[in-house]
Amino acid sequence: MSEDAPELTAKLVADSVVPSQPTISLDGRRVAYAIAPIGCKTERRMCAIWLDGSSPSGS
Repeated sequence: MSEDAPELTAKLVADSVVPSQPTISLDGRRVAYAIAPIGCKTERRMCAIWLDGSSPSGS
């Protein structure tokens, strides 16, 4: 294990996020996915939608 890596604790695991529901755009250039925390402290789970991809050169 690297000395630079943080110690794995229950809090670190609970505060982590996990990606889910990846969806590729029709043109194949972008991917949308949701991220949500692993540890849920409330009744309603909060998540965020992320968009990743690139635009064509010169546009």
